[in-house]
Amino acid sequence: MFQKALWLQTYKQSKYIIWLFWLINFYLLSCRYYLAAAEQLNFLHDSMKWKYRFHYNYSFPEETIVIQGALVIVLGCVLIGWDRHNQSIDLLWSMPFKRTHIFLTKWLFGVCNIIGVLVLNWGIFAILKKTTFHNKYQIFSPFHYYFLYAAIVLIAIYTLTLCIGTIAGNVVSQGLLTTIVLILPFVLSLLIAGFISVHTNKSYSNTYEQENAYMNKVEKLTTFSPMIHFQIYFNYDPQSAYKDKTGKRINEPNFSSIPSPWILISPILYTLILLPLSTYLYTRSPNEQNGKILLFPKLQKLFIVCTVTCFALLGARLLGGINSLASYYIGFLGTGSICYLILSRLLKRKFSFIGR
Repeated sequence: MFQKALWLQTYKQSKYIIWLFWLINFYLLSCRYYLAAAEQLNFLHDSMKWKYRFHYNYSFPEETIVIQGALVIVLGCVLIGWDRHNQSIDLLWSMPFKRTHIFLTKWLFGVCNIIGVLVLNWGIFAILKKTTFHNKYQIFSPFHYYFLYAAIVLIAIYTLTLCIGTIAGNVVSQGLLTTIVLILPFVLSLLIAGFISVHTNKSYSNTYEQENAYMNKVEKLTTFSPMIHFQIYFNYDPQSAYKDKTGKRINEPNFSSIPSPWILISPILYTLILLPLSTYLYTRSPNEQNGKILLFPKLQKLFIVCTVTCFALLGARLLGGINSLASYYIGFLGTGSICYLILSRLLKRKFSFIGR
């Protein structure tokens, strides 16, 4: 697992995406944090020049974790799916290394880069906070939580991506299936709420309330649940009382919202369960199925049933609505039939890409 040759081969395979991963994270985190400090300082100078009240405002960009998660998915696809794309997996498996060691090397390589880039930016954040305009209005404790939560969430997403890669036959299907699995819990909550509503004659408002109730329950079970309601926000207005959304007065302009550490259990469990599962599947991946959507033929029937059901429910919801039971089932059967015909054909094909 710690053979130098394996680590060098893994780096050589993914060096471009690794450098891109580091550079984009450096911009998303440290560069934007510094630019925000410079912007607020310019606002202060303008307020002094034009004689108006200065209002300090800083909000950590919420899209940061989304972009980081997308980069982690790309990294996982390159380390697993790209092997099957260019047939380098045949050469890799012919080397005197256990498949278990090969997979764990890829997992550790990605985890080390995730932790490394976050630790580096955490250190730069601490320096910038002390040496820039932010220091007067911010406390650093919310950022400790962000980098810890982000590390656990990104490792869980990376592990999920590698796990999908052990059953996907090409890099495209790995990326698509990973994205679908990540958003599936939220989509299912909407589909289930629509299915129940159309059979119980509930109004749209009741359906909307039911959807929100399902969403609140489901979001706690996703890999990125700790980051859904995570917010770092500092707002200083010298002529306004400091009150949070509930009206409670606070003594400093820190309106950050940090979810309970207990919510980290979900991504940690994903990592602990999927890592041994994906290691087991990787050692038994059949190379002769490379290029197909799925590597294991035994999974195709289950995959077809689940996929057709989800698309049928989605088609019923979008095309049939929830007001008419007849139109709902017309949309259900029509969409399900089309999905089945397309999917049954796609699963039999091997996809090749340019350069293969």
